[in-house]
Amino acid sequence: MRLWLIRRSNDGFRTNIQDGAVLHADAGVPLTIGAGVTVGHRATLHGCTVGENSLIGIGATVLNKSVIGKNCVIGAHALVPENKIVPDGSVVLGNKGEVYRTLTDEQIDALKRGAEHYVQNQNWFKESLQLMVNGDDITSQSKL
Repeated sequence: MRLWLIRRSNDGFRTNIQDGAVLHADAGVPLTIGAGVTVGHRATLHGCTVGENSLIGIGATVLNKSVIGKNCVIGAHALVPENKIVPDGSVVLGNKGEVYRTLTDEQIDALKRGAEHYVQNQNWFKESLQLMVNGDDITSQSKL
């Protein structure tokens, strides 16, 4: 299952949560996800904050009270431990949540284009979706 959080306005969420991702919060430890975020397959976000236009890589884990800044990349299978603050524009790799480097302006622009790509995918999937029941196409009966 894939989830797109797309508000129908100029400042829309433009955020997508990919297959197998786990989003979880504890009492008093909310989960907050900014606009333009991509959460990769099997990533886990647990009681953390993810800033706008960030990408959480496949299988990455971000734990309680961590804050991921704007325009960040959390690499595939990276672990961001509890209470970690990741500055804006950072690339985080590995199981200690270390900042590896800072993104260039061109790379930040690419992150934004990536989020837009997923918005376009959502539109394409919705337009091409066909609902079938017992071999019968019931798409026209649906209120998608």
